[in-house]
Amino acid sequence: MTTHGKRGDLTEPKERSAVGQDHHAFAAKDQALSAVEGLAAANRSAVSLPRSSSALGLLAGAGFLLFSGSPVAAAEGEKTCPDFPPPTVTLDYGSRYDTASADRSSLDEQSDADVDAALKDADDFIRQVTALANDAVANPGVAAANAVCVINGIHAWAAADAFGSLETENAKMTYSARVGGIASAYRQVRDMEDGLADEKAVIEAWLKKNGDFLIAYWDNDAPPKARLGNLRLWAAYAVTEIALIAKNQDYINWAFSSHRAVLATVAEDGSMPYEMRRGKFALHYQLHALAPLTASAALICHHDYSYSAEEEAVIMQAVAFALAAIDDPGKAAAIAGVQQSVSAGLDNQEPFTIAWLEAYLSLVSDGDIDRALQPLRPLSNSKLGGDLTLLYRNNPAMQPGCFRKVE
Repeated sequence: MTTHGKRGDLTEPKERSAVGQDHHAFAAKDQALSAVEGLAAANRSAVSLPRSSSALGLLAGAGFLLFSGSPVAAAEGEKTCPDFPPPTVTLDYGSRYDTASADRSSLDEQSDADVDAALKDADDFIRQVTALANDAVANPGVAAANAVCVINGIHAWAAADAFGSLETENAKMTYSARVGGIASAYRQVRDMEDGLADEKAVIEAWLKKNGDFLIAYWDNDAPPKARLGNLRLWAAYAVTEIALIAKNQDYINWAFSSHRAVLATVAEDGSMPYEMRRGKFALHYQLHALAPLTASAALICHHDYSYSAEEEAVIMQAVAFALAAIDDPGKAAAIAGVQQSVSAGLDNQEPFTIAWLEAYLSLVSDGDIDRALQPLRPLSNSKLGGDLTLLYRNNPAMQPGCFRKVE
């Protein structure tokens, strides 16, 4: 591959277990190292509750009593399952940006509002199911009820073939973040409910359908520049989540290959050229790219697969550049040629834009980053599973140091 920043092609990853291993070995890893395994084990023994959504107890807004240090516990039986938005089946929207903006750094206010409106129901739904799933992980008292509610809610979207009609190129390029968010919520609660086999089958068939579509689209139809940017990484995150649910080795392989394609473009200073070309939004988009990259890498690594030492080093360089540029956005401005939209200082960022650092800290041991995040916690991003402090930092199965020590 021709690379940017004088970096040579990256080698194939050396998996701790062979990438071609059989389904049963993959299933054993998933059983042992589920991303929420350490938190959810106690919840699986929770008493069975009625499976009708009208009979469920309080599901959202519960405190993370066990692992987040909150003194607030969910009160069972207080409310019924929330009303979910109707499934979004058709997505038909264009770019958020002015068509005259070559670097897509000038937002078109009306187009931006149109995209937000088109995605509102999906984004509201994802926020609901991830909140329910997070509460289930944290609090055994609501685990069974929340699991049923999340599974039933996602089943309704899957049965309606949500996102089944993608009418524009922009919809095809951007919808994967929604699939990933839904898949993460489902994976968190899937094994907390022994029943609902039919509903789970429908959900998992729908997820695999979307996984297959994403792989085919990004391999064959996506615009060339987009294939090496943040949207490819969001697709890889969604496919990673689906892989862990479906125990599909081909999906893991594709996520690896997607990461390698993007990592091969990273410059020696850690900047990501396909994001740096976005004018005033350059740093914003590098942060947006690192979110799915680090979350997907954490899930892959903690399920006993590893990157090459060089790949690990490139991920660390990209994160180091982003953090340095947050401290001094002029570092990104010097490359992009324009003042950045991102304000200086970690504590001046929108929490969801830096929540991925919790996943990154499961890959490396970095006390400085950990201490810097402490006053900002909990950190959440619904499209990466919700409360990432809960799912990564406070999760015994996702502790720091999965990457080998890079010399």
